[in-house]
Amino acid sequence: MKRFAVCVRLFVAAVLTMATTTVRGQNLKCFILTPPEQLLEGVKQVAITDFAVTTSFHADAAPGKEKKGVIGFLEKVSESGKNEQRFADSGTKMTDMLIAMLLEDDRGVREVGSGFLGLSKKEGKSFQNGARTNVFGVVERTRLQQVVSELQLGQSGVVNEAQAAQVGKLLGVDAIITGNLSVSCDDRWVKEDREDKKKGKYQVDCNKRTANASATIRIIKIETGAILVSKQSSHKEELKKCKDSYGNDLPVPEATVEECLKKVAGELADSFAPHFELQKLEFAKLEGDEYKRFHDTAKNALDRYDIDTAFLQYAAVAEQDPYNHAAQFNLGVLYDAVGDYKRAQEKYNMAAKLKSKEGDYIKAQSRVAKQAAFWDKLNALGIFIQERKFEISTEQVQAAAIPKIQVIGSGSDRVEIKAEPNPASQTLVKVPGEIELELAQDAGDWFKVKLLDGREGFISKKNAKMLK
Repeated sequence: MKRFAVCVRLFVAAVLTMATTTVRGQNLKCFILTPPEQLLEGVKQVAITDFAVTTSFHADAAPGKEKKGVIGFLEKVSESGKNEQRFADSGTKMTDMLIAMLLEDDRGVREVGSGFLGLSKKEGKSFQNGARTNVFGVVERTRLQQVVSELQLGQSGVVNEAQAAQVGKLLGVDAIITGNLSVSCDDRWVKEDREDKKKGKYQVDCNKRTANASATIRIIKIETGAILVSKQSSHKEELKKCKDSYGNDLPVPEATVEECLKKVAGELADSFAPHFELQKLEFAKLEGDEYKRFHDTAKNALDRYDIDTAFLQYAAVAEQDPYNHAAQFNLGVLYDAVGDYKRAQEKYNMAAKLKSKEGDYIKAQSRVAKQAAFWDKLNALGIFIQERKFEISTEQVQAAAIPKIQVIGSGSDRVEIKAEPNPASQTLVKVPGEIELELAQDAGDWFKVKLLDGREGFISKKNAKMLK
């Protein structure tokens, strides 16, 4: 009985989950240009100096390979000298990574996993034409090094805060980015317990690696010398390879450290430069059976990124029922997706007036207001979204709102269309199954339909069904 009760509870929970997930409409996953923590207003040209770097590296000798005595001591001294130089180029790498990221025009856009366990891939999609992430011009490294050399500031390429304004003025930039970086990597051999039916309890040797990168940037405005941004970021990578596990050995320490640098550089870039972020824009569910066909058509269109067809369906519902809050909200979502925030605000505001207690509508109003303010700042930097007009006409909207029937059967079947609602009437044409026809009139046991050539005829309700 206990097992039965558990099964019943699980079944009820599953049903409730299904019921909950069907309350919402479909969604659209797309990449939206997202504002940074602080956009550098008034800054168009920047220079990035090499990061001042400190490093640390330790690696145990593999079990059974330790050397003792004088030879072992001398080797340790030799390795210690090498380790002090390890990762010394990390400051230059960090700078190169930041420069590359700031020059990307679609930073953050990637392929999207879909299907079971995300095994299949869908193209990363953004509908914001004109949106881009390369909002700053970046001075080439060679030019920066030339200025540093002319000022006799040293050969390292590292510039401190006191020197930044002087370098920035000669480069003609609005701001200069300096930073400090700390890198460490620790490889240790440890024992791990194992247990096996045949061997019993035993231990294996495991190589465990911990790599860290921690960086701080300061962005200094050349005109005033003020620090616009001070941001810290860190990332840790942990890897392990045991003697009893399959696969290759751990990668070289430099490769692990580089992964840390990439994560840190990305977070630092996001702090002051916009990036694309995958967002799931939720649509409201159209209530009522009479709107089911509009909902299904829109859902299928959104699955293939056909936002024009989806827009047509919601516009058709709004044409029939201007006070349909879900249709108005969904039109706002599509305007939101393409970056037309003025029209999105209008639609969200209308939906919220029609259903004032709907939390999702209120959140959407707040979100689009922030995006509109963000784009006002981008416009000041000379970056504009190209207006995206939905390719639909008034006639298309009206046509989409017309009720439709679907002929029962397959494409190989043929169903008679009669001149009059009578089996003995003249057959105008035989149409294949599965096709959709506009409904002109509900005539008892018959549907009066409009044929593709413009003529009107009658099909028995036994051979057709209303599309909801």
